[in-house]
Amino acid sequence: MILTRSVRFVALASLALPCILPAQRGGGAQRDTTNPIQEGLPLKPERTIRFTTDVGSWISLDVSPDGQTIVFDHLGDLFTVPITGGKATPITKGMAVDAQPRFSPDGKRIAFVSDRRGAS
Repeated sequence: MILTRSVRFVALASLALPCILPAQRGGGAQRDTTNPIQEGLPLKPERTIRFTTDVGSWISLDVSPDGQTIVFDHLGDLFTVPITGGKATPITKGMAVDAQPRFSPDGKRIAFVSDRRGAS
């Protein structure tokens, strides 16, 4: 019984392995260098969905050192908004998931986590 399970597992793993490795290496797809927002992503969006919201959940945010601006992530993109409120301004967009933004101590840069270069 144990031997049969091991053989089944090895057989299934060997069938899945050829599918997994090319995906991790980019599968030979060319990178889009014309769009810096999606630099490094081998995927192309098939459609765009536009919507407006005034509610967010599971967001990370940071306040600029001068206390004037908030940077936050929402649905994989980064935005800034004045601390007094108003319309959010996107600073990243595209298929990459950008999250956990933080202002640099001088407030001139924003560091964040992203998967725009893939999983490697």
